Amino acid sequence: MIQNELTYSDFIGELIPLIQSNDEKKWDALKERLHEDYSDEKLQSHFYALQTLKQKADFLKFSTSTFEILHQINLEVASLAPLTDILNLSATHLLDVSKAHSVLVGMINHEKACIRIEAVAGIGKSDMLFIEESLDSPFQKQLSKNQEPFILADISEHTSLESPLFQNLKEKNIVSLICSPLVAHGERVGIIFLARTVLYHSKLPLLQMLKYFCHQTALSISNAKLYSNEVRVSKLHDELFEEALNKGGNKGILQKVSNFIEEPILLLDEFGNCIYEATPRNATSNIDQFNHAELYKYVLQSEDNPQTSFEVTHKRQIFSVFTITLHNQTVAYVIVPKRLKAFDRLSVVAIEQAKNVLALQINQEKTSIEVENRLRQDYLHDLISGLETEENLIRRARYLNISFEKTYAIIVMSPIESKEDHTISLNRVIEKFGYLIDEELLPLSMIQGQKIILVTPEQHIRTVANFALNYVEDKHPELQFHIGISNAIVRVKDYLKGFNEAKKATEFAHSFQFKTPIVHFNELGIIGLLFNTENTEHMKEFMNRYLEKIIQYDAQNKSELLKTLEVFLDNESAIQVSAEKLHIHYNTLRYRLNRIGEILEIDLAHTKNRLNLQIAIIIHRLVKQE
Repeated sequence: MIQNELTYSDFIGELIPLIQSNDEKKWDALKERLHEDYSDEKLQSHFYALQTLKQKADFLKFSTSTFEILHQINLEVASLAPLTDILNLSATHLLDVSKAHSVLVGMINHEKACIRIEAVAGIGKSDMLFIEESLDSPFQKQLSKNQEPFILADISEHTSLESPLFQNLKEKNIVSLICSPLVAHGERVGIIFLARTVLYHSKLPLLQMLKYFCHQTALSISNAKLYSNEVRVSKLHDELFEEALNKGGNKGILQKVSNFIEEPILLLDEFGNCIYEATPRNATSNIDQFNHAELYKYVLQSEDNPQTSFEVTHKRQIFSVFTITLHNQTVAYVIVPKRLKAFDRLSVVAIEQAKNVLALQINQEKTSIEVENRLRQDYLHDLISGLETEENLIRRARYLNISFEKTYAIIVMSPIESKEDHTISLNRVIEKFGYLIDEELLPLSMIQGQKIILVTPEQHIRTVANFALNYVEDKHPELQFHIGISNAIVRVKDYLKGFNEAKKATEFAHSFQFKTPIVHFNELGIIGLLFNTENTEHMKEFMNRYLEKIIQYDAQNKSELLKTLEVFLDNESAIQVSAEKLHIHYNTLRYRLNRIGEILEIDLAHTKNRLNLQIAIIIHRLVKQE
């Protein structure tokens, strides 16, 4: 009965501890020896029955423990425990109930296209945690093909799957793996690795139970993320409003969101001015990819079709642009150097929350600015109308922080094409001036009709005028201005006079078609003094006395005698030069001049007569302009 010195008692002695162990290799070895040493079929049958019973007991133990783990995980989820706690719980308890020597839980980061080991129990806990591996690695590509748990019985045979994670497992003397994907709602969110330093021989029922466990764990992870995200979003919402209420302003709001989405953010106003640029606190390097002016150009080009979000490309970098609107008008842009489709749902929610709070913040700021601007515009209107007492004007100036101890001058910007309505463009221009020009240089500004009126310190008058002209030429080429500048204004009551001087300077520029767009009133000399006379009716009578007959003659005979007289006087009564300018023979010019003298009953040879005619022509131009 007994062969190879193996006694029945020895066999029983080996069987008893084997029943208490989980080593299937020893079971198989003993079964093989039993087959070789004993011919007793009944004994072999009892052995097979014991082995089957042992497998069922192990499966039942694994199943029971698995349900206990899932119950604990769900309790953790319900208590809003951090996701890391749930992952560590899964790894630790799975190590206890399985035959694994190490359990690793990897989570997929679709944004970075990698898998990251977030929890480790057993061998390698200290140096396997937080290992990242690209989803494009051979190992991860192989894993992505499987939705069911599968065994890599001997990883040394899978040389084609070499990867950083694979190499780390080998260094820990891991021989075989069970890889079980974590799938929730049809999406692979991670994977659990059960690693052993010996070969795996798991049976199908255990793999099925592992699949069920991983599916339930994936759902728990998904729920935990959802709860965690809701908590994070709710907390961010409170923090954003706290920043707004505590006057943290746009800076505080933008910094919170930048930290939340872990991306740099740029906030531009509707004119392209940088309100604030935020960098996340965990940034390892300075962010310098925001070129405000260039980005704004691309934003304007892409905003033809109104959208709440769109993409622009600058220097091969794609930027996502989120518009902030008030009353159906865009007031700001949130710009992030990232593709729209690369944002996860949580980041989009965070940005939308920030947009809402920023809209309220901007609306409050705009309302405050508009109220102050309205007060300043009303004040300037009263200042240049001459209807308010000097005492009241000085008192109101103190409330607006305007000091009349400074010497100011007035700028009037008048569009050359006055037939068209430029109100919308003018409003944008003057609003932009409020952002770009310091309040000390531009304490007062307003629009009157189609004219822009600016008050600026006299010593900076040329600087402000040149800036205003250059800005309009660059940003609003559809507008062409003549700019008139008044003399220095010393007294409060002289602002009406200063306004008239600047306005008349632009009218002179229009009338004489000045090549230079900026005209200072004091450069006009006697012409300026003449036109500044309050008795305009007297000026018209003077003009008619000298020019009415010739104007009527030209109208009746379709001649150009008035033009001939203008050119003659403008060229200092030089016949040859004037004839060339008129493209006629000088004898023809002599004939015309004689005819003018006859019609006007005046001798053009007298200097006084020529001066009076020249003044009359100037008045004619100005009256015609008005």
